[in-house]
Formats: sequence, structure tokens, C-alpha cells
Amino acid sequence: MRVADPGLSNEEYAQRLFADGWPADILNTAANADYLDDDEKNIILAHNLVRYDPARYARMYVTEYLSYFQGNRFHYPEMQTILLTKEGPDPARELYFELLGVNPLELLYPSKGLSGAAKSHVQYLCEHGIRGHRGQGGLSVRIERFGTWDKIIAENIAYGSFSAHDAVLYLLIDDHVFDRSHRKIILNPGLHLAGVAKDKHPLYPTGYSYVINYAFYFNKHDKITQP
Repeated sequence: MRVADPGLSNEEYAQRLFADGWPADILNTAANADYLDDDEKNIILAHNLVRYDPARYARMYVTEYLSYFQGNRFHYPEMQTILLTKEGPDPARELYFELLGVNPLELLYPSKGLSGAAKSHVQYLCEHGIRGHRGQGGLSVRIERFGTWDKIIAENIAYGSFSAHDAVLYLLIDDHVFDRSHRKIILNPGLHLAGVAKDKHPLYPTGYSYVINYAFYFNKHDKITQP
């Protein structure tokens, strides 16, 4: 059984990670965030894997991903789905070697306000059947409807992902995003909080699409959930 299997609850995902030797109880910072569902909690947990031990993540999960390539075609194990990538396995190889040289980063903690901003945008994208970070005034305007932020904010969007684990891995690999901007956000040491929301996008029926908002600091009227 893979940690990337679709449909895992937050507890099941954490248990599989624990079996792989990860301190899942420490990394699962969103476990008690009652405003997130299991997939959304798993997105934050998946971020914390690579931030906690980048080299181990590369050896365990990036190499596994590389084993599923046949040219530019990516074959999921035991599934009929085939993904046609733009760059083939090269970005994953690049990610592997980059992660070997990255120092551990502070964990991300969930934010209710940032999750509200993410929910607003993912619903907007799915209702209109569009992609991108524009709309509703742009990222800063959307986030400022839910609170105040300081120093840094950022946003990643994953479309049609089979699982939360896969969504984060794809963002890290960043196929055909030549500045690897999604990867840079996930590995940014200045980000400490994350908000997540998912929905079904009409253009990507293979799985859920996720909007992930990040901040160095974010303040909302109600408290940020931390363990």
C-alpha cells in the first residue's frame, strides 16, 4: 500500500507515514483543525514531510515517482490512468538532487483565515471552470478579506489530484513550470502558516483540485489552530 493511495483519511495517511518511519504525530499539525476535511489536513501533512526531512523525502517518494515513468508517460501502479507530462522525468530528477541539499525547514501550521481565502478561490475557479491566481481582486485582496498578513503571502494550486500526497509531490516537481515557482513556495523558510480548500474542477475530473494559501504571519479574529 502506498502513502499516495486515493481516499485515505487523515488518520490512515498518518499511520502509513508512521509505518514508513516518519514522526507523523509531530508532522500532522492540522489533525485537530475541525474546519478542514481529511484531504485538506493531508495536504498540510504532506508539506511537512518534505520540510521536516527533504533528503529522506527525496529518497523515499521522488525515487518512487521516477520508477513509474515510461518516456514522458507516467503510469500509476494498479491504475488505468496515464499522465502525459511535458518534460518527462527530468524535473523529478532535478527535484531529487535539489532536496538532497536542502536543510530541514520549520513545519507549517494550519490557519482558519487562510483556509477561508483558499475556499473562496477554489470555489470561484470550479464554478467558472477556469485556472489561475487572478480573480476576486487577486491574491492579496482575497486574503485580506479574511484577516491581516505580514511579510510574505503565496499561493499554490493543484488540479485534479488523485491524493493530497500526489498533489504536493506534483507541485514540487513542477512539470513545465520552468522557474519551479510552486516548488520554491513549498520550500520557502519564511512561510509558517497554510490554509487549504478543495473542490471538484470541471476540467479535471480525475480528482480534487486544491488551493493552498501561505503566509509568514496571518491574524484573524479567531485563533489559529495549533497542536
